[in-house]
Amino acid sequence: MSTTRTRPWWSARRARIGLGVATALAASVVAFPPAAMATGPAGGDADTSAPGGDDGTWVTAWSASPQGPSTLGQFGAETLSGTNQLGAVQDLVPPPTTFSDETIRQVMYLHHGGSAVRVQLANDFGQGDTTFPSVTVGRRAGDSGADVEGDALPVTFGGQRSVTIPQGERVLSDPVPLTTEALDHLVVSMYVPAGQGAATVHGNAMQTFFVAAGDRTDDVDDSGYAERGIVLDRFTSTLTTAVYYATGIQVEGDEGDRTIVALGDSITDGFLSDGNTDGRYPDVLARRLHADPDTANLSVTSQAISGGRVTGDGIGPSTLDRLDVDLDQPNLGGVILLQGINDIGTAILQGPSVSAGELIAAYREIADRVHARGVPIYIGTLTPAGNLARPAPYGVYSTPENVAKRNQVTEWIRTEGAQVFDGVIDFDRVIRDPLIPDWIALQYDALDNLHPNQAGYREMADSIPQEYLDEMAAG
Repeated sequence: MSTTRTRPWWSARRARIGLGVATALAASVVAFPPAAMATGPAGGDADTSAPGGDDGTWVTAWSASPQGPSTLGQFGAETLSGTNQLGAVQDLVPPPTTFSDETIRQVMYLHHGGSAVRVQLANDFGQGDTTFPSVTVGRRAGDSGADVEGDALPVTFGGQRSVTIPQGERVLSDPVPLTTEALDHLVVSMYVPAGQGAATVHGNAMQTFFVAAGDRTDDVDDSGYAERGIVLDRFTSTLTTAVYYATGIQVEGDEGDRTIVALGDSITDGFLSDGNTDGRYPDVLARRLHADPDTANLSVTSQAISGGRVTGDGIGPSTLDRLDVDLDQPNLGGVILLQGINDIGTAILQGPSVSAGELIAAYREIADRVHARGVPIYIGTLTPAGNLARPAPYGVYSTPENVAKRNQVTEWIRTEGAQVFDGVIDFDRVIRDPLIPDWIALQYDALDNLHPNQAGYREMADSIPQEYLDEMAAG
């Protein structure tokens, strides 16, 4: 049995270097992945091996990066969960979201299909151990809601229905014999008994979730559940939906199938895309991959945190801290990186802006760490973030200094960065205004001059060079 740790994987580095920007130290400190075991209900060992080792033909079909203890869910918003805020402001933040004698039912959009599924649950940021007496899965029936097609199938962990996840750990379930197709929606239901403490959360789901009193994990229909999240438009769906506890869905595919990781921040996370439409750029890319027989073996999965930064903690752990865990996917075939705008124009109270040189140094480190895994990594240019004539409405993204810094970093990506990475994806060029290049073109703008709208995300996914996708598909 492997030794379980008693603190979250992300805290090991933080404890040694403190909070804030840590670019200079990042290369010498390794983030610790979640341990591979958890405790079953009768004190036995649940086999919860994390991805890695003999991957077989498994790939990750859906994922979400946890970003910190849930903070605003009782008020209908989780976007700022895990924010590294000033102490005086943190005192004003409501208590963490908890579920007590409730079932959470969540809908995941699968980017790949297979003959079986495995569910990964996380207690990265919990205040203590978390127990799930019952978890079920099933394909969604219909195009909306959370009814299950056929039966809600039990999910086991080391052969047990119940699993206890130690603080700071993740668990991976046994295979569930459920056949899925690419672009299916999977319904995952988990019963959370009383006394479990703060929920680990990913703050932007862009998808309605459901909650019911008591254990209703075996329910086939959703009539006993109440909808959570207000999905009226892209603003309400961004601010009121979240993913709780679930961090990955794996499927058993075919020989040669590979997982592609899209690393990023809110732009990869689909911030201000339309709710319940699967409109994030990785979602659009998944449909593109599936439609092409030459790339249908690829499953692209999002490891993004809205408000997240590359070099230091912001909303959630930095990419330098979470990189190893985010890349710990079965049959990893490549990485697409689009992040850095929050390091330059950090949102209010997230910490100081870094220099272009510090961000570029972090990019080099990420490229080296990905290449050490034997897979390619492609980097996207930083997309527009406004200027003083039309600034982004939050943070300091649009000051002359930060506009110049973004342009400097993007120019490095297009030139020298093309030698550091395996290729450049010019997201900036495809969605910027042709007359005012510091703005997002109006037809692609979500009206904050920082995030693309649904059409913009679609344009981004379509702009990824086919040759890069072919290279990852070929392995």
